[in-house]
Amino acid sequence: TTLSAGGYVPDGLSAEEYNKIRQQDKKKVGKDLGKLGPRGFKSRSMQAWQEAYETGRAGHTFAPIEYKKLVQQGKMKKEDVPYMVRGGSWDNSDVKGAKKLAWSKKDKEYASGGYKKEQSVSILGSGPGFDWTGKQRRDPSAKRSFPGLS
Repeated sequence: TTLSAGGYVPDGLSAEEYNKIRQQDKKKVGKDLGKLGPRGFKSRSMQAWQEAYETGRAGHTFAPIEYKKLVQQGKMKKEDVPYMVRGGSWDNSDVKGAKKLAWSKKDKEYASGGYKKEQSVSILGSGPGFDWTGKQRRDPSAKRSFPGLS
């Protein structure tokens, strides 16, 4: 790292290069950068996938090594490329002309905000985080759920 009269500049970058990066970062403000979970594709909950898998409506999918070339040559349909690889949606709603997959009750719950319940940064599973400061209100009726234990 370098400290100059102009401020901090990381090693390996010139002041101009670093300023360019900082300007690009400023353009990203408000893009939900602190969001937990996937941002490049529209996912479903693990529970919904497991239920679909157990009933034969979902399976494990892997993209062939040269899937982009296969799609361009028409030897593979775009909807056959796993949605996480193509940056799409698990139900194929991002692929024009593709058969859309049906949503289960669990998928609808997850999409309507149910995922927030499971996205806890708490070391204790879901619910309020650990009271590191001792200043949080104590609610004796509050139940904590511990993944795999409750």
